[in-house]
Amino acid sequence: MYKTDRLNSIGGTLHTYNDFCFYWSQRKEPSHKWPSWHNHTGSFPRFSNCPTLGLSVERYKLEMDINKEVWELFAITDHAHAIAIEEANIAWPYNWYDSFEIPERYQKSGFTEQRYRQYVERGDALRDGKKLLSGIEVEVDSQSRCLVPDWVWDHMDIVIGSVHHNPINEKTWVEDFFMYLDRILELPCDFIGHPVRAIRRFSTQTHTLPHEILDEVIKKLYDKGSALEINAHYPQFADDVYLLRRAYEKGMEIAFSLDLHYPEEFGNWRYFEDVVEMSEIPFEKLKLFIPKKMKK
Repeated sequence: MYKTDRLNSIGGTLHTYNDFCFYWSQRKEPSHKWPSWHNHTGSFPRFSNCPTLGLSVERYKLEMDINKEVWELFAITDHAHAIAIEEANIAWPYNWYDSFEIPERYQKSGFTEQRYRQYVERGDALRDGKKLLSGIEVEVDSQSRCLVPDWVWDHMDIVIGSVHHNPINEKTWVEDFFMYLDRILELPCDFIGHPVRAIRRFSTQTHTLPHEILDEVIKKLYDKGSALEINAHYPQFADDVYLLRRAYEKGMEIAFSLDLHYPEEFGNWRYFEDVVEMSEIPFEKLKLFIPKKMKK
């Protein structure tokens, strides 16, 4: 029986995850270098609204210099909606999901085009193809509309599609979640960011979402050729262990991502170690994510 099964079994060893958290918190060296494919910046110009101001490109470079034994690569993937819409209080609560009036106003004014040109220019400046890559995190509204101009896609090393918004109707939350997931999967994404975060209220650290939901997520990602992201920003430990095992069985690529919002989260590489350890899959047997297209 797998360790994650023991966590989910009635009367199982429910303290096991806490034991592993303590173990890794004491560990000073990683088992190998890690990439993080999904990360944000908060410094000027603010291309993501959620991170702290101190999380700049320079802070990523400093982290790689200080902890060479930990980091292989960072991809900077700021939020498409924060690039396209200037008003953070409108962009972040997703008022634009059900009314495209706000994004259209910024598009018509030329603001969106200008901001994306700034974002692409910054990406060209930071990209070295080895340690730092430039990408974007995108989503769609309730009518499948996206805030990324067509010309932008070819300028990205990596595209992450994410579901952030789910109003959680107690009767239709499953259908609503898969509706948004299906729409995101129609975009040219490398993988889905934090694939079940929008419904995390229905899981715990020791008990997963219903397995039929997780299995359906894996099927949809697999059918679209998407990698599976293991995301450390809001840990969903039991879900991630289960998803990793299922993705491994299907031979899917695995994308490890800090989804950084605060400099303090650089230490969350230990979460990757937790999930792999508890899955009982040797790291060297995992098929790691590699971007299909990287700019020179």
